[in-house]
Amino acid sequence: MSAEGAPVLPHLAVEFTTWLWWHSEQHENLFDLGEPIGTVNVWVDQRLAFRNPDEAKVLAVMTGENASITLEARAALAGGKVLHEVRLGFRRDEREYLLTLKGAELHITQLKLPQVVGGGEEAIHDRMFLYEEAYLVVGALFRQFTALRTAPEWGQEVLPALQRWVRVVDDLPGRDSNEG
Repeated sequence: MSAEGAPVLPHLAVEFTTWLWWHSEQHENLFDLGEPIGTVNVWVDQRLAFRNPDEAKVLAVMTGENASITLEARAALAGGKVLHEVRLGFRRDEREYLLTLKGAELHITQLKLPQVVGGGEEAIHDRMFLYEEAYLVVGALFRQFTALRTAPEWGQEVLPALQRWVRVVDDLPGRDSNEG
């Protein structure tokens, strides 16, 4: 149960993070979140952690530059593992953020905010603005996902495309298409 007493739906976290990964690759990291946010660049950064769907324990972790485009990361999905943790970066205007979404509750951890210039009370207000902006963008991404997830095009277009993307591992860098 969540803090509000509503049941937590752990599959939504898995679907959301997988959709973020897929969408960022399919749309060159661009997400149009509408007003008041606008277009945001979102990418999977240097860490993906996978688990079996029926277990909480992390089984595989992919780290390093471009971890999301490795054969191992996509093979983990194709082999039935699900995302438990994903490191994301996003850029809004000139501000760049890094954060990790973790677990079924999508806890935000390891949040790295853009540098605050200046000091005193103004710096405190700037930092508060940056925290709010980070949560605003993540919330807008989740709202966009849930609107799509509950729309007819999810089952007709998005889910089949996502499933094809998961299954296609032969076209990834480092994979010889003449193997196996």
